[in-house]
Amino acid sequence: TGAGGGILDISSVEVTTVGADVIFKINTLGDIPSTDWGKYMIGISTTPGGDPVGNGWGRPISLTAGGGMDYWFGSWADSGQGVQLYQYSGSWSQIAASGPFAGGPPLAGLTNTIGSSFMSIKVPYASLGLGPTSSFEFDVYTSGGGGGDSAVDSLSNPFQTISDWGIPYSSGLSTTYTIPEPSTFVLLGLGGLALVATIRRRK
Repeated sequence: TGAGGGILDISSVEVTTVGADVIFKINTLGDIPSTDWGKYMIGISTTPGGDPVGNGWGRPISLTAGGGMDYWFGSWADSGQGVQLYQYSGSWSQIAASGPFAGGPPLAGLTNTIGSSFMSIKVPYASLGLGPTSSFEFDVYTSGGGGGDSAVDSLSNPFQTISDWGIPYSSGLSTTYTIPEPSTFVLLGLGGLALVATIRRRK
């Protein structure tokens, strides 16, 4: 999609584990800070029994893979930038936030960072109920500023996902990531390496 000069077009997503944190770096084809209105979201399924029809922001976006999402990150580039974390346990509730207008309780380690063509979200993986060797399924979405805007692009879909802002979008596919064992952190630290899983879009 060329919306916003490519800021909603996902080129790849890098998932990195650093210490006790997991980092999602969403790479785009446009300059996010100069356009300053994109929304970047992640739906995560850690266990069966999540929500297969909705998400924390109440947008027309859903994840059916993995039994539905039970965590949701919603982040934005405007208004000083920010990120909100929601959890599903029969209903959605905001459990953490970061940013001047994010609301909700703060969580140490929850941040979002914007570069010329990326949005990065960092969170302690324990806050998602995960530990070393845990796996989770996820999909990444981009959208506009309207509260009813759907997913214009999705990591699991190589094409533009919708033809108009309010059309619902459901992810039937997802990507799986496994958190490495703690011993891996030590070995990588000694070698000066970083563990990065990069998911590239099929074109």
